[in-house]
Amino acid sequence: MRTKLFILLILITQQAMSQMNFGTPPKDAIPEKLKNLKVEIEVVHFPKENDPIKIDDIYYWKHSTAIMCKEREIKIIEYGAYLYYNDKWNLRKSYPLKDLDKTFGTINQTMLQAQPYVWVKNWRTDKNLYGGWAMWYFIGVDNKGITVCGYETVNTTNRLLNK
Repeated sequence: MRTKLFILLILITQQAMSQMNFGTPPKDAIPEKLKNLKVEIEVVHFPKENDPIKIDDIYYWKHSTAIMCKEREIKIIEYGAYLYYNDKWNLRKSYPLKDLDKTFGTINQTMLQAQPYVWVKNWRTDKNLYGGWAMWYFIGVDNKGITVCGYETVNTTNRLLNK
């Protein structure tokens, strides 16, 4: 019985460890949803490589995200984040559109031409220290009904700043 339990424990551990293969995304890898859309929304993360700090028992990857469209007014119709693992971008979450106004400061999810919108405290938090790649994406339409997008990656590391 002990041997069977030991083998079962090894198999469960191997299965769990093989579930997620974190890696660095290739430069040209983007989610299928964004491939055929023209990129007109600028997305910038600061810092682009994000090292965590630990406060009490929580790790914080503190960064800001900014969006802007230079060409025209854009109404955002979808936004969210992907995580990179198992050699592909996997949708983490599409956010409710009402949250865009609250976090980025848009009005009715509309980006005015050449107006930057910034989510100052777009922080990742976790009880576990691990790094990985995320990609924030935004899809919008202009007043002619043309659908456009914007996206940018952010690298969250496991290099703790306060040891």
